[in-house]
Amino acid sequence: MFTPLGIKKSLTQMIEYELTEAIRAGKYLPGSKLPTENELCELFVVSRTAVREAIKKMSARGIVQVKRGSGVYVSEISIKNASETLNLFFELSSDKNVILQTINTRLVLEPALVSQAAINRSDEQIELLVENIKMTQSCDLSDANKEAELDNDFHKTILSIADNQVLDLLLGPMFNLMPKFKTSVYAKSHEGELVNKKNIMLKHHETILDAIIKQDEQTASKAMYNHILETQNNYIKTLEGK
Repeated sequence: MFTPLGIKKSLTQMIEYELTEAIRAGKYLPGSKLPTENELCELFVVSRTAVREAIKKMSARGIVQVKRGSGVYVSEISIKNASETLNLFFELSSDKNVILQTINTRLVLEPALVSQAAINRSDEQIELLVENIKMTQSCDLSDANKEAELDNDFHKTILSIADNQVLDLLLGPMFNLMPKFKTSVYAKSHEGELVNKKNIMLKHHETILDAIIKQDEQTASKAMYNHILETQNNYIKTLEGK
């Protein structure tokens, strides 16, 4: 199945690559067991050290699962597992460009998403959005975490209307990154600025909700674009120290 490896490149990297490609090609299905350590050594004509390091790296990436006393198995990949990996990436990332690129991605995806939501929304989902705005209005200005959570919930409710697991995977972790964004943007704001920024956010949400209620997909899309654009501009000003 595998080609014996030479010594021109890192053996560990080559073993990891070959095994990963075999999994992608369907030669080893999720939940199935890989050849034993001795068998892999014979297949690749390498030492146990190289095989162990390759398996260790694949395990860290979540491609395989090592079960002590049993062997190495191909991981069961799920939307939940993939989402957790993305959440961890966004949570640990300290790169300011990641937040800006995330906002730019939302600028592309969310106007189309809310346009679809305006067509497919239910009365129950509208009630959730109405209640969210009421809770945001009454949220204490000093409770930044709660306000960020409510902001996320507004966008997540719109996302839920699409009922699309791939969009959940892509956008869910992006929404979860926003509290970090808000902390950096609002950290040095005085009370008057915070009131103004909250009112602007609420106005955007109310305009989006009104378009969804009226099933006006074009207005909903434009309103969401303006909302995310405002978010983008706020963050750029923060980066520039304004």
